[in-house]
Amino acid sequence: MLKTLATLVAKNRYFFIPFLLWLIIGGALLTIFTKDQLFLAVNGAHNPVADILVTISTYVGNGLLFGLILAFFLFKRQWRNFFMGAAAFLLVTLIVQFLKRAFSEPRPISYFTDPTVLHILPWISVHSGLSFPSGHTSTAFAMYCFITLMWSNKKMGWVLFLLALSTAHSRLYLSQHFFSDVYVGSIIGTFCCTLVYWLFEYRKSQTPGTTCIHNTVITPSAGNI
Repeated sequence: MLKTLATLVAKNRYFFIPFLLWLIIGGALLTIFTKDQLFLAVNGAHNPVADILVTISTYVGNGLLFGLILAFFLFKRQWRNFFMGAAAFLLVTLIVQFLKRAFSEPRPISYFTDPTVLHILPWISVHSGLSFPSGHTSTAFAMYCFITLMWSNKKMGWVLFLLALSTAHSRLYLSQHFFSDVYVGSIIGTFCCTLVYWLFEYRKSQTPGTTCIHNTVITPSAGNI
């Protein structure tokens, strides 16, 4: 069982190695700097072009794109891929919503006594509560990790990781979350997706006459059971 997990991580090292570096660097930043310092450093670095790009990035993490991917698998009757992705998405959602209500942390607009220090875009609705962890970040990391695991071009893993990280960055840029929110959100998303995919692959490896398939996105018949 652990061998299956080790193989999975090794094959997708272009995503998991950058993710590991992110965990180390992010953890160090949380130790060295305060909550306020980390937030203001990211939120304060803005410009008009970034406003547009970051807005696009944050909407990618709202679950719509993940839903479209699942709808594609459903349309193609790739049931295994559909249920695998749906299970990962559902697990992420349940964990995030539970933690949000368990901690009930204020968001930046409620946390700072002077909200004028925040960079807020007029077309973005800024929320005030349930900050920890970031749902957008969790969904983005789960989705891009899922694409990485499914895609045959494993070398694109680092690009998908950067796209996931851009969504995490957008949540601070848009005054929606703190650094710790997106840091933990990235862990939840990646862990849940990897866990679900691993369990599906392990179960398949135990079925007589079958072998694990890791590259299924560009193979029309793969994943149909």
